[in-house]
Amino acid sequence: MDNILEIAILEMCRQKGEKSFSCDEVIQWMYPQDWEKFTKDIHLAAQGLKQKGKIMLSESWEINEVKN
Repeated sequence: MDNILEIAILEMCRQKGEKSFSCDEVIQWMYPQDWEKFTKDIHLAAQGLKQKGKIMLSESWEINEVKN
């Protein structure tokens, strides 16, 4: 896994523990002023992690659970 956005999602998972959060929170954390330019990218990264079985992702782009 070399995608910085995937790494950021997993890092926020580690920080939040069992608390769910949105993909937009991750991108706002990384790019506070320009985050809206990266929403498509963070959604693609989250979808990739879901396909790899690393996270649970809702239809509203909420990350609910990290799978070990």
